[in-house]
Amino acid sequence: MSDAESRLQRARALMDLGRHDQAQPLLAEALAEEPGSAGTWCAMARCCYSQQDWPGALDATAHALEARPGMVVAWRFRALALIELERWEEAWQAAGEAVRLEPLHWYGHLIVARVLLANASGYFHENVARQAAERARELAPHEPDTHFMVGSVAQRAGRRDEAEACYREALRLDPEHRSAQNQLALIMMQRGDNYAAAQGFAAVAAADQGMSGLGEHNLRVVAVRLIAPARWISLGVFFLVNIVVASPGTGWGVRAGCLAVALASWAGWTVWAARQVPGQLRRPLLRSARSSHYVGYTLLAVGALTLAGLALLFVPQLDSHSTLVLVAGIGFQALALQAARKVSKRDRAALRG
Repeated sequence: MSDAESRLQRARALMDLGRHDQAQPLLAEALAEEPGSAGTWCAMARCCYSQQDWPGALDATAHALEARPGMVVAWRFRALALIELERWEEAWQAAGEAVRLEPLHWYGHLIVARVLLANASGYFHENVARQAAERARELAPHEPDTHFMVGSVAQRAGRRDEAEACYREALRLDPEHRSAQNQLALIMMQRGDNYAAAQGFAAVAAADQGMSGLGEHNLRVVAVRLIAPARWISLGVFFLVNIVVASPGTGWGVRAGCLAVALASWAGWTVWAARQVPGQLRRPLLRSARSSHYVGYTLLAVGALTLAGLALLFVPQLDSHSTLVLVAGIGFQALALQAARKVSKRDRAALRG
């Protein structure tokens, strides 16, 4: 065995352990000795892809295919790198070539479906994506990723029940399948089952994987959904205060009673929100929410009219200017919501890389 082959084997062993940063120098040394090795270039593509170096992975596949044009694994990595670079037409062609070269391998069909799903800006060819995903599942029913992909296509097409069944099957085959866990939690959240959604997102967030950031973000989305119903409490508090201060001769005793009603309403919402989350997840969810500007701005927006009501309640000079206070509260609410949307959009963009 040559030194280059020995380095390649050691690098592959390191990559199997997830130590890609240690594998890359060994691959570079092997390529310096044998620059025409398609297998080493393909291993470099895998190494770069795993480190999210999409251009590096693409360049490595080009070298691998130059040395061996019919190398199926290189075509697959090329398609995956092109997906991340959002070069959809080239990704489609690379995925098609992988299927043409090895039509009975499930992974090529999976990549075809993935290209269509990833291209959110283009037209979704549901029939083509579904055929590819189902063909992958037919060829490898024991692989959880094939069930996940069929579920992803179904979810994109709005077939939520079918998607849920597919994700559950993927999790039966692999209970640690974080992507399936995350998508299933999203479905639960869409159905209003915040309890199950929080459990799923917490499991994803706790994973020692790249998915943990997504799980953490989605936990914050759960927090925002729990906050949203409080907007009606906020609106009710404002109009209650407005009625109280509009009455002539309203004393501080009545105002204090109005404050007690407002506090009791918000306390009731707090108890309701806490009951929507599993007990062991309440502190992690609160900790995640407290560190998020997205959640903070949303809470400010929802509570804007309560703040406006408190201003009316404790500043008697504003009693005759309730309309102006209402407009100010609505304006503050709009600004806070806009800030929340911007933060959420930025967070999602960061997760996509």
